[in-house]
Amino acid sequence: MTTPVIATFNTGSSSLKFSLYRAGADQLAGRLLGGKLTGLGANLKVDMDTTSESHERQFVDALSKVDPAPEQLIPELARCLSAAIDGTELIAAGHRIVHGGQSCDGPRLATPELLDALDRLSVFAPDHQPYNLAGVRSLAKQFPGLPQSLSFDTAFHSAQPREARLYALPRELTESGLQRYGFHGLSYAYIAGAMTQTFSDRPHRKTVMAHLGNGASLCAIQDGTSIATSMGLTALSGVPMATRCGDLDPGAVLYLIGSQKMTPDAVSDMLHHKSGLLGVSGISGDVRDLLASLAPEAEEALDVYTYRIAREIGSLTVALNGLEAIVFTGGVGENSQEIRRRVIARLSWMGIELDATLNESGAGIISTQRSEIAVAVIPTNEEEVIAREAFSLCRYAA
Repeated sequence: MTTPVIATFNTGSSSLKFSLYRAGADQLAGRLLGGKLTGLGANLKVDMDTTSESHERQFVDALSKVDPAPEQLIPELARCLSAAIDGTELIAAGHRIVHGGQSCDGPRLATPELLDALDRLSVFAPDHQPYNLAGVRSLAKQFPGLPQSLSFDTAFHSAQPREARLYALPRELTESGLQRYGFHGLSYAYIAGAMTQTFSDRPHRKTVMAHLGNGASLCAIQDGTSIATSMGLTALSGVPMATRCGDLDPGAVLYLIGSQKMTPDAVSDMLHHKSGLLGVSGISGDVRDLLASLAPEAEEALDVYTYRIAREIGSLTVALNGLEAIVFTGGVGENSQEIRRRVIARLSWMGIELDATLNESGAGIISTQRSEIAVAVIPTNEEEVIAREAFSLCRYAA
């Protein structure tokens, strides 16, 4: 008797996370293995996080023989995942899709028509959407008939109040889809489900979550629902990121194109890949490099970064009409005690106080007992959300 399994794929422009989950009769039954590919298009590296060295060698041997692009990697990954554990049968695949537009307010089964519609949103997420969709299409070709679900980063924010979604633009542009969407929704959805256990004896109805990684955003969560978020139409907006600028006066873009005679493509490349921490410091977009540097430019970049994060927490507190908890997640949020310390130090006027020992451990609640607002670190798990949504949709379509 075979064990049904679901594969998940979280595809970016330079990395790809993957997992394999066992599907029970009525619910997802647990993660079997997973890992991450980095250096897509260059020096491919496989890092398995839940299995043996022999499995890692098996994946490396298989994947090193194919072109390091999603069109080739995803089908080969699916074959590796289905063969990694004896007696399993791949019954469905789930994919992260960054932008779902106005119509995708929850997971959807992949169809050619839907993929074509999502293609048109690639202009709003050029570093992610094309790669996301390429993986779905390639798997459909290699595994015809395999149900595939799409999980959208924007969907979690679809219930926000209209006033939080509108730009002050002509109404016809708003109705055409030019509005705030928000991103990192799969991460926020996971954290929203995990908060009760972490804050078992602390109020947390009004929470600001800070997803800090190469991309970074913050979200106001009230009773598990997104109320407001720092990102908008695209993943360029909000707080500064590793190489993305964050919020910028639109007049600056007009100036670059008009007075500086930069092409739109050149401006886009600068804002996506040469700005943020890298742009301010001129050294690196990696927080670890900047914290290790003695250069004043590195310190200035970190000052801008933590100031903007703290200021955004203040803004989202207004959206919530108060604040009871703060959660750090994502690569930087989970692993950098110093960034957490610097952000919270800027918010000490709110009565927030970290416990230095707990902050160093980086797990669970890291604030003191007397802190008026609880602060926690909760590792995110976007793949579990993708797998749950895939199970929910695809068990009836298999």
